[in-house]
Amino acid sequence: MSRAELARRLDISGTTITRVVGELESSRVLVQGKTLSSQGAGRPATALHIEAANCLVAGIQIGIGNVQLGLFDAMGERLASDQFDYPLDSSPATVVKRIGRALEALCKRSGIARDSLLGVGVAVPGPVDVGGRRMLISINLHWRDVAVADMLEKLTGLSVRVEHNVRSMALAEVRFGLGKGISSVAFVYLRTGLGAGLVVQGQPFSGGVHGAVELGHLPVIRDGEACVCGGRGCIETVLSHAALQKTMARLGIDPEPNALTALHAAARKRSDAAEALDAIVGPLAMGLSALTTLLNPERVLLGGALADIPDALFEQIVEASWRGAFPAIQQSIRMERSRLGPDAGLCGAAAVALDRFFYA
Repeated sequence: MSRAELARRLDISGTTITRVVGELESSRVLVQGKTLSSQGAGRPATALHIEAANCLVAGIQIGIGNVQLGLFDAMGERLASDQFDYPLDSSPATVVKRIGRALEALCKRSGIARDSLLGVGVAVPGPVDVGGRRMLISINLHWRDVAVADMLEKLTGLSVRVEHNVRSMALAEVRFGLGKGISSVAFVYLRTGLGAGLVVQGQPFSGGVHGAVELGHLPVIRDGEACVCGGRGCIETVLSHAALQKTMARLGIDPEPNALTALHAAARKRSDAAEALDAIVGPLAMGLSALTTLLNPERVLLGGALADIPDALFEQIVEASWRGAFPAIQQSIRMERSRLGPDAGLCGAAAVALDRFFYA
């Protein structure tokens, strides 16, 4: 858009816009583009564009036994990526050191100087401190109070921001996905466990003690099994990677490539599979009902393994969730599949870095 349009939308003077645009042009953040059609008298306006390739960040997703790395431009386009697996008994220091080496190698392969990066965003599988420096705990990795930012900054010489993985995915949806222009978005993600993240008015929700929406550890199953978190009857006791693998093994069903899809197919033919599916959908729907009733997000996006299930199963989950939600809000909230795909965490890490080191 033009300088005049920027001034109008931001409600600031043309003089201020001219000064700020000049500074951004000199730092090669903005460039002039095509001439726009003239509106009335005066010279035609010139369009301004973000020079995305001059503003690069790194995104890193630390998963359970896997790490993804990527280099992204200012518009969230991925330029290069890599990944590696690591043993679950690895120490945090060992994994972070390997991340530092992998990032250096990725920059070399892609021809991007490491010191040209504005900073690094790291999505981690657990709640983080208020300053975005430390991962406080990861139940599945058994890591506690890990100074991720400090360690990675020493290895790379770059500024680092750490964020809860599912909250970073919610941010990526708001910046680059289905959540654009929406006031509040909840992102629900199923992979190793079941997590949720919330973005309100464009900002990740980080209230409470740890700022994490631990949907998977909501105890909704009466007389349920013990959970890895120490509670009982949590949703993750029936809906997590480990729980699904256990269910599929008991029923003799191949869980690949998506356990829920395989179970849904079997449920159409076998009563025991149908009962097992109901025992999963019920607690998940209760959790989603509680999420929507308590937080009232305008949009709920289901990602990870929940985004890849058949339409009939997706609709079953949505309908069951609405039956338990506060009736007055059902017409104003939409529940959809995420389109970020398997790289949701990596996109989220990049969004965190861009928010902190470019758009802030």
